[in-house]
Amino acid sequence: MQKIFYVTFSSIPSELPSSLQIIKTCESFVKNNYDVTLIKPATGLKNITIKKFYDLKYHVNINEFKLVKNFPRGLDFYFFSVYCLFTILKNKESITITRNYFTCFLLTLFKKKVVLEIHHDTNVEGRITKFILRYFNFLNSEYLINIVAITKSVKKLFISKYNVYKKKITVLPSGSSIVIKKKTKPFNDKIKIGYFGSLSTSKGINTLIKLSKIDRENNYYIFGGSKNQIYQLRKKFSNKNLYLKESIPYYQVPQKMMNMDVLAIPYSKEVKSSGEVDNIAKYTSPLKLFDYLAVGKAIISTELTVLKEVIDHKNAYFIKNGKNIYEWKMNINKIKNNKKKFIIMCKNNLNLSKKYNHNDRVKKYIKNHEI
Repeated sequence: MQKIFYVTFSSIPSELPSSLQIIKTCESFVKNNYDVTLIKPATGLKNITIKKFYDLKYHVNINEFKLVKNFPRGLDFYFFSVYCLFTILKNKESITITRNYFTCFLLTLFKKKVVLEIHHDTNVEGRITKFILRYFNFLNSEYLINIVAITKSVKKLFISKYNVYKKKITVLPSGSSIVIKKKTKPFNDKIKIGYFGSLSTSKGINTLIKLSKIDRENNYYIFGGSKNQIYQLRKKFSNKNLYLKESIPYYQVPQKMMNMDVLAIPYSKEVKSSGEVDNIAKYTSPLKLFDYLAVGKAIISTELTVLKEVIDHKNAYFIKNGKNIYEWKMNINKIKNNKKKFIIMCKNNLNLSKKYNHNDRVKKYIKNHEI
């Protein structure tokens, strides 16, 4: 059985989309009969297990480095990286997957097969990592067997910026592990518009909150953030058609999404990464989009070019100016006045979701490279 290590610096379990994608990727490899170990720092929520939080159906081995209890920075970054290296070197016949450039570089130096997953530009990387990327051609190393880019835009960026060979990069959009068999029913008099994810202003929750004020005919639901963040929002906004809920474990997400009629991606034209330091609007492939498709709901979204690598007007109502609440209101009215189009869009999205699932996605990570 092929051994796979997945090295992550992220907190697992957590509400971070990156953590969700990583653990679901690991689970899908296990489902496809690979021996998988996730190597992670000792971070993440402590009051719930990884299995329960993400509703895992398959067992993923966890190697937790207990000496690093916070996100690895400074010396801890290199301490954890070296720990991962020595752990992997003990297993001669293995393939490693990571999103971390420094870990990937170390593994290629030691002639270990590795897959690098890239999601956006390298602007937020540290000085040493940027130096390695600039002066060492490790992205074209024979031991880097695949570079997985989540969008075509990311692939083009790395070809132009780092002269990566086109054949080295495989474009694999994100996916969903949600499986829903129920078809969406026509909405009643009031449409339920839902948003799931970060409360970052660049992700657009302020737009939805403002929209709820001028659109009292429909109900708005926001799931995301901490208990304190939601408490502060509730103090500022109290209109009765706005329902503010803190972030929920992933196993609860499908049912909550199913309770909605329309799901929203109200991003601004400048979308910040998790650290709020880099604009990823040109490259993003939000996990919520694929979950929205998987539950077979109509989508209303800010018009970002990169999203159209996956969806078009058959799948979503697009808002050209993401901050224009009146344009949002106009499109909500379009949905309300055309139930037939609404049902067709829901069916289109459910059908499209079958193309984007973790189980099929992982088969392309290491295709033709098993040891």
